[in-house]
This record gives sequence, structure tokens and C-alpha cells, in this order.
Amino acid sequence: MTNRPFPARTFLLAAIAVVVLAVAGVYVRDSLFPNATPTAVVVIASTEPTRETTAAVAPTATPAPDAATPAADRATPTRFFTPTPEAGGQVLTIPAQPGEAGWWVSSEERGNHLGDSFLYAGFFDSQVFIAAIRFDLTRMPRGAPIRQATLRLVGLNEQRFDATAGGAWSVQLLSGDTIRDLPRADFQTIFNASAPVSLFPTLDAADLKTAQVNSWELDSGAQTWLSQQVINGTTSVIVRILGPAGGANSLFAWDSGSGPASTGNGPQMVLSLASAPATPPPAATRNFIVVTLPPTPANIFTVAANALTATYVATTVGTNTPTPYNLVTPTPTPRNQATAQAQAALQGLPPVVISTSVAANGATATYQAAYATAVTIITGTLTPIPTNAITPIIVRPTVVPENVLTAAAQIVAATANARANGTPTPFPYSVVLATITPFTPQPLIATSTGTPINGATAVYRAAQATAVAVTTGTYTPLPYIPITPTPLPLLVYLDRVTPTPQATATPTAPATLPRAMIGNILFRSDRQEVTEYYMIDLSVNRLVWVTQGWPFNAAQRNEMRSVSGRYRAFVQNDTVGVPQVHVQDNEFNTTRQITNGSGWSFDPAFSPRGDRLAFVSQNPGNDEIFVINVDGTDLKRLTINSWEWDKHPSWSPDGNQIVFWSNRDTGRRQLWIMNADGSNQRVMISSPYQDWDPIWLK
Repeated sequence: MTNRPFPARTFLLAAIAVVVLAVAGVYVRDSLFPNATPTAVVVIASTEPTRETTAAVAPTATPAPDAATPAADRATPTRFFTPTPEAGGQVLTIPAQPGEAGWWVSSEERGNHLGDSFLYAGFFDSQVFIAAIRFDLTRMPRGAPIRQATLRLVGLNEQRFDATAGGAWSVQLLSGDTIRDLPRADFQTIFNASAPVSLFPTLDAADLKTAQVNSWELDSGAQTWLSQQVINGTTSVIVRILGPAGGANSLFAWDSGSGPASTGNGPQMVLSLASAPATPPPAATRNFIVVTLPPTPANIFTVAANALTATYVATTVGTNTPTPYNLVTPTPTPRNQATAQAQAALQGLPPVVISTSVAANGATATYQAAYATAVTIITGTLTPIPTNAITPIIVRPTVVPENVLTAAAQIVAATANARANGTPTPFPYSVVLATITPFTPQPLIATSTGTPINGATAVYRAAQATAVAVTTGTYTPLPYIPITPTPLPLLVYLDRVTPTPQATATPTAPATLPRAMIGNILFRSDRQEVTEYYMIDLSVNRLVWVTQGWPFNAAQRNEMRSVSGRYRAFVQNDTVGVPQVHVQDNEFNTTRQITNGSGWSFDPAFSPRGDRLAFVSQNPGNDEIFVINVDGTDLKRLTINSWEWDKHPSWSPDGNQIVFWSNRDTGRRQLWIMNADGSNQRVMISSPYQDWDPIWLK
């Protein structure tokens, strides 16, 4: 046989065949896994559980924290492989809900960063960062065994991460009941909470990278613990991420799934479940702590005495122990099924259940059956009613008397009936008192009693006083020093407030600010646990509580108007939907857009001369302060940061300085001040509280 070389055409046909086979292979793969995104999977050989280091689809440039990312620049969310459930089972993909994922930093005594785009964990600038995510378990049927459970996180930000710094990152599971109110939890609460389950493997610096997927497979022990949490009635599980607590900068962030910088690759928990049992296991019995109600004060003076007593006890002995979550307060007659159940459990009596009404027609019966089926699908079958359960007796309450005279007459009639016929038989424990309209007691204010204008009025007052004595007892005598209501002043110096008065509304706000406030700095703060208004009195360097909100609203409107009244600044979306600063010329009835760019521009404030505007722009990637002429010329940037925020500028009355708030250095919102050209930037008040939105009153 003669050996002949293959012609070039034969090699070309062979190459085409290889390409066709490869394309066919891709087609077959995509047909089997239509939701799969082509990824490069690297499996690390180890005795530890497999580490999934899948390269997710994400942008190469990492946006700054909370910077608005245009939709066109965002990556398509990664599509993960979903396991096939066994016969009769199901697969639940549970994402992190908005506002239930975020980070905490050790330098903040209060507050959190839930809802932020990033899940920071690690060490940076002498501060420790931790992250936490709450996953909702209400869709998981009680008693359904877990066959496979996977937790997935996608890297988002490594700008403050040194891959050579070393360290380890660990992930732990906490019961949702451990931290019931995640938005109110501080750093120490999250950091010190007990974690019964730790997931493996731990991560090192080589496992962390932007757009990289980190996943953890729950072992049998973790799966059993998670199933038992659902059986016990726990509705959520918290995932805590801990990183290095010292050393070099090692701050890494995963995608939270929400916020402007998210790529849509939020945390996921994927559960492959077996079929749920026909009868779910009984729910765990919760213990209740019964607390009795204090008696209702007879009048406003008793309330004041109780408040003074409580203040004295707090200053000498200490504050009371916080009320536990499982506290129930007994009432003479239950007003709902839950109270009736609690009383029955405390007395060891059969449970009380509401009977199901008989359907009025066939359509109602069909609807009730469909509704029960839907409940079974999403939450599991209902727990069977105990055989010894009884149906509650619904009792309508006595109509509230229209006035005190009617109440007194009813008491007199009831007393006479009791003397003649005996007291009524007590209600059984299964009685539930139907509530018609909740009664809200009105505050009592002591005022002077006017002289009756005639004899009839005097007789009426005597009858009313007698009725009050019959229904509530005799009046408490007035103290030796009469107390009369005093309107709360507008300005209260904090070093003179003892005790803290309650703010009262002003019926009509004045047209101008009080002269005493001009030249000072007004701002918001959470110094009293809620947002209030405060003022820095620059003449005496003292802090003042502003008890009413109208001065701030009036000053905010003045910030957006020129001193001559000719110009008005406002924020409005441009042609592509990006908020920009506009200026209206009232003299010529024209409007001009004076800011441009892909980032938001907002918080405009006129200079005292009315020729310049200070404003905030996100064009640099984060919030920075700029100044510009009213006609849109001579744009200058005053603040420069890597990721911190500078907001809400306001000019001094002489136009030489600008006050603003920033989260630089501490991470908290604090008041800062700088020269009008951006020089000499410095903190104005360093406090453990959140201070923001300053306005220099002019």
C-alpha cells in the first residue's frame, strides 16, 4: 500500500468537524442546563470540603460604597446550578431580603449599615468590620429533612484589601431568635452573639476576589440544626461573617444584593428538601413570663409622682431590667385568643381554639379548600387541633358610658342588684372579650376652676363631682404649690434641661426666624434616640435643643433662594433621568440646568451674595462638595475622598466658610467646616452621636 500525504483540503474538513462537534456539545449542555452561565470552576484538592471559586460575571471596576452605578454598567446576575430535588421534595432558593443584610464597624457605638451594597468583613484603619445576613425560613415546611444546603456569596469590593496581609474569614450560623431586632443591634451585639454552627472551610486571602463566588456546603450536623430551628418555630437564620481583627488592612466586601453598587449577586441559601411529613412535628412549647399591670394613676399629679420616683430609683439603684420578648400581661378577661391561650397554658387547662365557620354556599366552601391548599404548599400542613381543645365563648363588652354621670348610675344600679340577687357567676377561662373600639385615655391637665355663672351650673358641678367620686374615688388634693401647664420654649439649652420636657406643636409657624438664632448653626441629631433639631450658639459656644421643626424647614427653603429673591435653585431629573441642579430666574422667567454628568447632583445652597452655589455631586464616584456660578461657569471641587461622603453644604453669613457633614474618620455623620475655597477642612463637633444636615442661619 502506498503512503500518500493528506491533502490540505482534508485537514480543513477535519478542523471544521471539530468546531461543529464543539458547538454541538455546547448546545447539548445548554439544553440540559438552560439556566447555567459558562463559568470557570477551579476545584482545590484538600481533605476539607470543596471550595467553589467560580468566577461570576461582574464589572472589572469596583464602584465606591453607595455610589450610584448606571444600569448599563452593571453586570448580569450570576446564574447558579440548582440541584434536582428528590421525588416529592423541593428546592428552595432563599435570597437576602432588602434591609436584612449589611455590616457593622467597631468604631460606631450605635447604628448599622443594613441595606448598603457591601458586606464588609475584616480589618481596616484600626477598625474591625463584620457582616450579617438574615435569611427567611418561613417557606421551609416543618419537619422536612434537608438533603443538601449551600450558602453562596459573591465578592464585590477589594479596594481596601491587601491580598498579602494574611488572616482568615469564617462564616457562622445563628438562630434568628438570638437577635430578633437586627436593625437596632449594634456592633457588640452582633460580634458577641453565640453561634452554635461554624461552616467550613474558612477562607484565606487567596479565596477572596471581586466577582468570585465563595460557597459553603452545610454538613449533616448543620443541616440537622437548621431543620430543628424550623421545628422549634424559629422563622429565620442569621449568617455572620468574621474576618481578621488586627494586623494589616484586610477589608473585603461581598455583594449584599441591594443598593446602587450591587451587581445583583446577593447572598443565597439553597436548600434541597425531602418531602414533608404528613403530620408535622409538634411545635416546641414556649415559656411565658407573667407580669402584672401597675394600677392606672388617678390623676396627673400621681403620674408626676411616679415619674419622680422612677427617676430617683434609676439614679440611685440603676435602670430596670429590659422586658424580655416572651412577656405576657394577664388581663381580667382575655381580649384575644392569644391571651386566652396564655392563661390556659399557665393554669394547665385545655387549649382554646377558634371554631371554623360553616361555609354559607358551595363557592365559599371551594374557596376555603383552595386557601387551605395554598397554605399547605407555602408553609406546610397545619398542626392538628388537640383532642381536648374547646371553643372560646365570645362576650361583647359593655358599651362605654357616654359620660361620668352615666357611669356612676350604672355602678349604683349594679351595687343594688348585687345586694338583692348576689354577684354574677365569674366567666370561665375560655371567655374572650370582643374589643369594639380601643379606649385611649386622655391626658389630664390641671386648670383653675371658674366660678359658676348660676345656680344650675353649681348643682351640675356638684353632681359631676359626686359621680367621679363613685366611679374613680375622691380627687387627690392639689399640692401646696399649684402646678399649671407651661408652654415649651422654642430654644432649650441642654445644660439646663432637668427633666427633659416634651415638645409641643406650634399652631402657626412665624414668617421669619427669631433674631436669637441668626448667625448660628442648626442641624439634626439622634442625641435623644430619635431625630431632633439642635443649634450651636456660636456666641457662647453652647449646644441648644430646638424643640420645634419649623425653623429648620424655613431655613432649608432660604438656602435654595438667592438673597435678592431673583434666583431659586432646585433639583430635577435631566433628559436621561439623572437628578441635576437647576436655577430659575424669576426676573426673566427662565430655567437653566447648571450641572451635568452621569452622577447625581443635589443639596444646592446659595452664597450670601447670591452669585455662587454650593452643591453635592456623585460624578467622582462618591458624594463630594462643589461650588459653581449661577450661570453654570467656574466649577470647582472642594472635597476629595476615596470613599467617604461629604453632604449638605451651607455658607456662613459672611460667605467665607462652609459647614457640611461627613462620615470621614469615624464612619459616623459629623459636622465639619472649611474655608469657602475648600482649605482648612476640620471637624466642628466630635461626638458619639449622628449629627447631620447643618444650616448656617442667615
